[in-house]
Amino acid sequence: ALAKTAPTAPVAGSAPKATNGLAKTPAKTPAKTPAKMPAKMPATAATAAKAKLATPAAVLDAAIAEAEAVAPAEEASPASPDDESEAKRQQLSKGESWRDFENIDPLYALLGELGTKKVMTEDGELDQELLENYLQRLLAPGVITKNKDWIEVWATMNIPVEKQDQVVAPLLEIGLGSESADTIADVLAELVKGHRCKIKAAEEAITTIFECGGDEQGFISKFLYHIFPKSPTSEWGWSRVGWSWQQWWSTAEKVLKALDPESAFECLRVVLTSIESESGVDLPHQPIWDPKRLGLVRAFLCTVSGLQEDELCAAIDVNLE
Repeated sequence: ALAKTAPTAPVAGSAPKATNGLAKTPAKTPAKTPAKMPAKMPATAATAAKAKLATPAAVLDAAIAEAEAVAPAEEASPASPDDESEAKRQQLSKGESWRDFENIDPLYALLGELGTKKVMTEDGELDQELLENYLQRLLAPGVITKNKDWIEVWATMNIPVEKQDQVVAPLLEIGLGSESADTIADVLAELVKGHRCKIKAAEEAITTIFECGGDEQGFISKFLYHIFPKSPTSEWGWSRVGWSWQQWWSTAEKVLKALDPESAFECLRVVLTSIESESGVDLPHQPIWDPKRLGLVRAFLCTVSGLQEDELCAAIDVNLE
């Protein structure tokens, strides 16, 4: 028999032997996986991390750079006094560019001023002083060279219908006393035919200005000639729906009656002579002058002159028979 061998005490630090006589394999310790760093750190975190390792000066620079990166854009620096003055000038000039043309194109400048400084107040009243100032400047020689320009002037003033006679009256009064006196009849006729001024307003203004007076400048005769209705023998006349010989004669009677009798007779005589001369045909031979109409004219002439019908032919140079 073999002698039993006493078990050997385990050596410190050595693995114990298996009881079944087989040695146990020591368990492998798993290797530690190093922690992964974030692919990209946030800007603020990265800056902070760098700041811990940087010098104080670098820390300050980094802080400034970060602040500039996240701060909102600064507002524009305030304009200099010169820039502010220029901006004000531009703002004031809006709608008032006409001021630059006062010496170059006075009509353009006046139209701009008329549109800015209205002759009609906010209360609907007419600023008479301002209106007269405008009219005096408009009637100065060389300002208005075409009668049709008055249509634009009138439109710019924007006169209500019920106030039209209050504008026509000073136009006639100032105009007939100006260097443009010989064009005023043409101007008023243009306004009427251009549908800017109502014929009623023209009648009221004329009767106001010429009440019981004379018409030495021949304004009324010219005006009545210009608004005579168009016909085959009066091609220059005014063509408008509703405007007929009866309408013309109604206006003629109203304005002629405002004159003193002698002036009324002379004014009508001049109108009839002008119409016949321009037509090239005696009035009785013109379709628009039928016997009844010729009779109305003869009666008016006799009334204002005190003549009898058989005496008219010697006092006038047109045939009314």
